[in-house]
Amino acid sequence: MTSHDLTAIEPGSPVSAVAAFDVEYAEPSDHLSDVARKMRDQHVGALFVNQREGGVAIVTERDIVRAAADGSDAAWAVDCMTRDLISVKADMSIADAADTILTANIRHIAVERDDGVLGIASIKDLLSPFVDACE
Repeated sequence: MTSHDLTAIEPGSPVSAVAAFDVEYAEPSDHLSDVARKMRDQHVGALFVNQREGGVAIVTERDIVRAAADGSDAAWAVDCMTRDLISVKADMSIADAADTILTANIRHIAVERDDGVLGIASIKDLLSPFVDACE
């Protein structure tokens, strides 16, 4: 998802060093097959969703799989998106952001810069500096 040079990034580096800020969005009225196709085409596991009442939600691969496995009538992004977006500040350390992800049992976290721009980091993005530190 990110295209950062990870060689100088450590667990204590700010999460903005691994977050992507050129993120894709879905609309609440997007069909889940279109959301899944967009994820596949963009090589991402989550999309932000602009909520009609304001704010941003997220729809992830897990949300789509859960909806399909439950046999629900969920057909649209609004039917399975997570409305309570968990976010961290861009200057939070990668280690603290990873702890937040683990505690919340999620795979993607919103990263908010001071200028209000919203980015995203996945567990894979946050794990790379730990693996590099062990080598």
